[in-house]
Amino acid sequence: MATPLISDSPAVIVTEISDPASADAGQELLDLDAVQLESRPLRARRVVVRLGAASVLFHASNQRLRTSTSVREGLLAYVTFGPQARGTVNGVPVRPGMLLAAAPDSEARFVVEPGWESIDFLLPPEEIRLHRTARQWAGEFRLPQGVETLQASEGSPGSQGTPSLVKSVFYAANLGKLPFERF
Repeated sequence: MATPLISDSPAVIVTEISDPASADAGQELLDLDAVQLESRPLRARRVVVRLGAASVLFHASNQRLRTSTSVREGLLAYVTFGPQARGTVNGVPVRPGMLLAAAPDSEARFVVEPGWESIDFLLPPEEIRLHRTARQWAGEFRLPQGVETLQASEGSPGSQGTPSLVKSVFYAANLGKLPFERF
């Protein structure tokens, strides 16, 4: 059964995570299994901002973790990473400017280092199709198959600005609170 794409959840949800076993709790956009790879106390945060049929998630961690993350049925995910993010996705090193696209029901395996920040944009594929039709855009566009790297250029336009822009959106949506200050 598909998870509803629009829920009755609040528009902004901030979750503090101190136990990797509970990393999946309280959200219906991703399936997430996490294992802590260091013995120090875990401080991770997830901020979810709901924007109609789309959602934006911010993840941050102060510890080394390994995760298996799956996009729920009916959603596409586009993932970008903070400028200090270090780790791997499916064995490929993560770097600034990298953009991943993930098809519905696809799974990625992450190993993240302390200071990790990632931003996930989730939306139904139909939203992209509707916008393309409304704008009469006939340009080439292909939905991802599994998990794909779309952009991996450190100096590309916007590669450094995306995390700052999204943090500004979270700040405004959370009534002036910035819940993911550096650890």
